Amino acid sequence: MTNEADPLLMSLKPNYADLVFSGLKTAELRRRIWREEEVRDVFLYVSSPVKELRGGFTVGEVWKGSPEEIWKVVSGFAGVSEGEFNAYFEGRKIAFALEITGVWEYARPLSLESLREKFPKFVVPQSYRYLKKDEASCFRRLTQKTISSERQLIPVGVS
Repeated sequence: MTNEADPLLMSLKPNYADLVFSGLKTAELRRRIWREEEVRDVFLYVSSPVKELRGGFTVGEVWKGSPEEIWKVVSGFAGVSEGEFNAYFEGRKIAFALEITGVWEYARPLSLESLREKFPKFVVPQSYRYLKKDEASCFRRLTQKTISSERQLIPVGVS
């Protein structure tokens, strides 16, 4: 894990989270992202029906371009079909893709119930949100069981 920028909490559907933790998904697609395009840690909350903080990853490269340009870069790494990709970015002129590096998974993921016991005002984001300092501190101290997904993507002409 890094400390270069404020960490994020990101929600993923269970099928996409499974692909991230298995190393089969090394690019995360987003319609919008935070202002600064810098390296940062992302903690992954797996949405319903799982409802748990399962681990996270470090953002490597951030690609920005037309959906067509982004598809050319990440088609083999995003864990979605071209049809799913096109539906997700329908009507968008700009698409983003985040390189997933340094994946970690917790030995004991935290359930939503546990998160709300520790942090009574804990909010699960629709997409992503910045972590509060006490949340980030707690999440960084949790025991990790794996570190994987060191495979790097090579950007190809998209800025």
